[in-house]
Amino acid sequence: MKTLRYLAAAALAAGFMAAPANAATFVFKGDGLNVTPDNVANVNNTCATSGGVSNDLCTINHAEGFEYSNDGAIVDVYAYAGVMTQDDANANNAARLIQDINPADSGLGAWSENNTSDDQTQFDAREAIRFVFDQAYTVTNVEFNRGGDQDCSSAGGGEGDCGAFQLFVDGVDMGTIVLGSLIDVIPNLGYGQDFLLIALTEGAGFTIAQLTVSDVPVPAALPLLLSGLAGLGFASRRRKTA
Repeated sequence: MKTLRYLAAAALAAGFMAAPANAATFVFKGDGLNVTPDNVANVNNTCATSGGVSNDLCTINHAEGFEYSNDGAIVDVYAYAGVMTQDDANANNAARLIQDINPADSGLGAWSENNTSDDQTQFDAREAIRFVFDQAYTVTNVEFNRGGDQDCSSAGGGEGDCGAFQLFVDGVDMGTIVLGSLIDVIPNLGYGQDFLLIALTEGAGFTIAQLTVSDVPVPAALPLLLSGLAGLGFASRRRKTA
């Protein structure tokens, strides 16, 4: 009977520790905006797309990118041009990163130097966007927007549909993800620290409007589960001695 109680206690402890971990949501778009860059010295807050006036933010030193923090999580974001492979993403290929805040359906993208209306991460300029977190996280609920600052499922937009991208996680090629007319949100982008998205579709572009990061709870449950199993062994040994 005691053995069953030890087993139940161990399972219960592991179950509590395996509950949903702390999560942080970064909202880069105007609708629900909750983060702007921490490295303010690298922020040009007078950049505006299409020659207009807005509070969009873009990098001064492109290789430095933008750093964001929220609920204890930190991420550095970079934009690149002339990228076809993982190896192409380096300081020599750094491009202007823009946090497109207005209008509401916007987000983070690679702003082409030679086209003031192209603030999406686009294949035509071989552009890519990269997220490097302070630790490995599960990245979920990644929302994308298309050209013209609209949802991927919206019609129109001078910069084309959302298209597709090649995903690399911690340097590993995870394959192609297609953002179609019915896909605005990728429920789970994977687990890792370094996420690189390379645009693949000609005439298409995307921004990243928001994403959520969370710890992986399973390893935290392991010590309690092992301590419960150790208790089982101790109880069994005492019973045999008696």
